[in-house]
Amino acid sequence: MLAFIDDFRVIRIEDAGYITQIHLPGYNLQWVKNENNNQFFETDRDLELHLVDTIWVDNEKLALQIGLVTLKETFDQRFRYEGPLGAVCTKKQTDFYLFTPVAKAVFVVVGGKSYPMTYKMPVWHLSLPGDYHLEKYHFQVRLVDALDEVDDPYAKIIYQQKGIIVDLNRVPKLEPSPIMLKNNVDAVIYEGHVRDLTRFLDVSDPGLFDGLIARSEKLEGTVLEYIKNLGMTHLQLLPILAFYGVDEINKDSHYNWGYNPAHYFALEGWFIKNNNNPLEKITAFQNVVKHAHSIGLGINLDVVYNHVFTRKTFAYDKIIPGYFYRHDKNNQLTESCGCGPDVETRRFMVRRMIVDSLVFLAEVYRVDGFRFDLMGLMDIETMRLIEKKLKSINPNVMLYGEGWMMDSVMRLEERATMANQNNFPMYAHFNDYFRNTMRGETNQKGYAMGNIQLINQAMEALVGSPKGYQSLNQTINYVECHDDMTYFDKLMSVSHHSLQENHQLQDFVNHLVAIALGIPFYHAGQELYRSKQGVANSYQDSDHINGIRWHSYPTSVDRLQVILAIRKQFSMYRQVTNENKTLTQKHGSLIIYQLEDEQHQLTHYLKTDFKPETWALPEGDLLFSSQNVEIKNNFLYTKHPGVIIFHKQKK
Repeated sequence: MLAFIDDFRVIRIEDAGYITQIHLPGYNLQWVKNENNNQFFETDRDLELHLVDTIWVDNEKLALQIGLVTLKETFDQRFRYEGPLGAVCTKKQTDFYLFTPVAKAVFVVVGGKSYPMTYKMPVWHLSLPGDYHLEKYHFQVRLVDALDEVDDPYAKIIYQQKGIIVDLNRVPKLEPSPIMLKNNVDAVIYEGHVRDLTRFLDVSDPGLFDGLIARSEKLEGTVLEYIKNLGMTHLQLLPILAFYGVDEINKDSHYNWGYNPAHYFALEGWFIKNNNNPLEKITAFQNVVKHAHSIGLGINLDVVYNHVFTRKTFAYDKIIPGYFYRHDKNNQLTESCGCGPDVETRRFMVRRMIVDSLVFLAEVYRVDGFRFDLMGLMDIETMRLIEKKLKSINPNVMLYGEGWMMDSVMRLEERATMANQNNFPMYAHFNDYFRNTMRGETNQKGYAMGNIQLINQAMEALVGSPKGYQSLNQTINYVECHDDMTYFDKLMSVSHHSLQENHQLQDFVNHLVAIALGIPFYHAGQELYRSKQGVANSYQDSDHINGIRWHSYPTSVDRLQVILAIRKQFSMYRQVTNENKTLTQKHGSLIIYQLEDEQHQLTHYLKTDFKPETWALPEGDLLFSSQNVEIKNNFLYTKHPGVIIFHKQKK
């Protein structure tokens, strides 16, 4: 026989046997109904959730457990709190705050000593005199009849699954970001994993934050300088907040991309050189951001707020059971992404925690943007609040994510999907139409691989997929990211060309991303024909699969630099709406793509096959060519795929 609190005045007894007597001190109970081996009783007044922990049924003492009450809208409305949370430390004292209106007792353990906390709805609080900067701490929480050890979900530093108290006044303060971004289309994003970027590079501390700012003789500078010189404006890092699946001490024992969230504020120790120095878990990444900003490169973070790894390991469920997670109409946990329980972003204190963590990252690390993993599983109201808070800190912050339409218990109009982009227009979305057109669906060739059948779709994708997006600020054009096999691996699997010819096809698609209207996005190593040996989902594979080999391909790198510089030079590529003249047309297997404003006309010839082609030279000068071309007697000859650009200066 089990007993549960299902609402402020509802107790459920999980037992089908006839109950003759039920007693809860201080309350009168009345039978309501029997249903599915459960018996329901109503109390005469609201239960004091932080006090009631025992009930007697037919003279048997039962622990009164937290049932469905935390899933109720009335619970979410009643227990809303705007004050401080976590450990707030100064040299004189540390104040501890934990939000849990259902706990019966809470203790904070500091330096091995336990201190009782006091409840004042809806938080538990303790003020501890003295200087506890960089001391370990955790909570002990009694929900029913036993104390559970619980990490502070607001901990700013985590070491071996324990929180570290930190006085933020003794943390270095970074200057506001110098990265100015008038429109999203002014950005060019380069996505990389901290470990992948330097694991096989000739730097000190490869695979760590420190490795990103160490000089490489091969690159003649840091990897961040290489990325900036390539023509990128922002480096998007795969998740760096604490996650499961790696060992911060034995760093080579496991590998993971980081989509197994463990904490929302603390950085992952796997990327830190000296984990015995707690403050380094903040300063090491601050140094990365400082170096990036000094060379004019923005840093965006990939954040995961749509799911957790497992319910039992994430701290919140030991504080308020069920509250943190999304449930269906039968009160069952949902796992829409198949990676763990969905986070219920619509609940007030869950939404607040998400926003608080983003504000912390924006203020302490001065990052320049956030990419939201599986953003379609989050709700629009949360995304709007995020935008409001972050824009007040950094008006140039980039906000974007995966706006896929996925199965969810949320109403369609609540979801932060591409279909609802008009309701949160400042966010950009990964453009799967562009990806599927240029790259091709699974096991199929895309237009950029020679599939002429997709030429009409390619013309639409080039001009910003106007059927899918209201503004060019909303479309992120890409053909490769950490998900799925690399573009080059797909080329090798579906094409029948030589290695050199596949290199040319890779260059072609890289250049298409650069000239398309919208926001260009590149996967680290894409310009170097990066291979992951055909592995499509390498999230926990070894460095051997994931690490970037910085082979020398000067021609491909130089040409990408040139075409990205052309994109920066001509504002027509970076228009927010099609206010300038834009024309796409077919000429046999060619796409002729023209951009024009009052001063310039750019004519692009896009060729996706290896058939010899000849056409009369247009007016203007040859500005760029993906591959070598021959000009003779006012005709242009080529047999290579690629982008050819002519520039005409208008009067």
